[in-house]
Amino acid sequence: MTIASEFLTSLVRIILCLFFITREKPNIKALLISAAGAAASCVVLLFTDMPLLYVPLCEVVAVFPCLEFYRSTNRRNALFFCIMYQIGISLWSFIFGKALALIFNMNAFIDRSALCGQLPLWIVNTVLVIAAVLMYKGREITIRAASLAAVLGMFGVVAFSENTASDDMTFTYLILSVILLAGIMVHRLSKQYETEKELAELKEQQAELLERDYNVLNKAYSENAKTFHDMHNHIGAVRSLLTAKKYDKAIEYLDELQKPVSGMTCAVWTGDETVDYLINSRIAAAENEGFSFETQIEFPKGTNIGRADLCAVLGNLLDNAFDAVRKDDRTKNRRISLTIRRINRMLIIKVVNSFNGEINLSGGKLKTTKTDGGLHGWGVESARTAAAKYDGTITTTAEDDVFTAVATLSF
Repeated sequence: MTIASEFLTSLVRIILCLFFITREKPNIKALLISAAGAAASCVVLLFTDMPLLYVPLCEVVAVFPCLEFYRSTNRRNALFFCIMYQIGISLWSFIFGKALALIFNMNAFIDRSALCGQLPLWIVNTVLVIAAVLMYKGREITIRAASLAAVLGMFGVVAFSENTASDDMTFTYLILSVILLAGIMVHRLSKQYETEKELAELKEQQAELLERDYNVLNKAYSENAKTFHDMHNHIGAVRSLLTAKKYDKAIEYLDELQKPVSGMTCAVWTGDETVDYLINSRIAAAENEGFSFETQIEFPKGTNIGRADLCAVLGNLLDNAFDAVRKDDRTKNRRISLTIRRINRMLIIKVVNSFNGEINLSGGKLKTTKTDGGLHGWGVESARTAAAKYDGTITTTAEDDVFTAVATLSF
């Protein structure tokens, strides 16, 4: 009975670890490897004299072969998460075991070879299953929640070390609780750094494009000033051509006058520099790459939406659309459509693009298909985090060869 319980708890932990990393249900091959890892952990625990901490190591080793079936997973981040995940499970299993032992005055709750000692494992697994269900339904488990769990775990170990006789195991879990808390802090700082780096790059590009647009406008206004100064001469010249019925010459003359502002006719000017930068740079890129980019913009002035947040949302949606269109092998029908509308106090950003039918969705969320381990994946997270600041959401749907992403932000 104890062996069966140990096997099942280990299997559940491995499967949930895979889900938390990939946000996908494990396939048959992953389940078989997970079962082998669970069996190995049982052998280590029940049939050898190896320390208890070797069990999490067996489960970490079991997770990595399974990740071969999920090519978009970053191995370095997965290893970090696995280690912190196993430390957290071991820590809270120890805390629940100690608590039950004190409540019922039975040391069997801290002995995993006894049937009572399996109860703390099942309590922890139940909490993990609840977290997995919430995540599958679209709820995010934030770093703040993980930090709170680590802090409470550390306080719990400290409390047990003061109320019971100190032993090496308690001291070990105290060290593990400190490592867990430090790991979460490092991850949080790393995530913040990567997000700020991405936004800094966007701001740098924004400054470059704003300078370019300013120069274009300045040149156009200068040339127009000269044109307006000589307008009476131009009107006279056009009049004489029309009087002489030289219509082709008149049209050619008018086209020549229109050249200074021809470069401005396709640009989008909303009154917001950030929106203008993001849209006009993508219009130029679409024209260079040979696909259609349609816009319907109604951007309200005076919103409380920060520029960095707007870059994270609008920029990321457009980047994802461009990536999908670039992967589309068809020479025709490659297109992107951007719609921005205001409905009462809500800003709606809708991006529709063609794609080749290959997409990576998990739990209704778009995931990166890149495997080079750079900043990919941070953009999506930045966009969702930015939208959440304004009680907003980002939803994605795919039907046939059309992908749609909609962001809603309140202001």
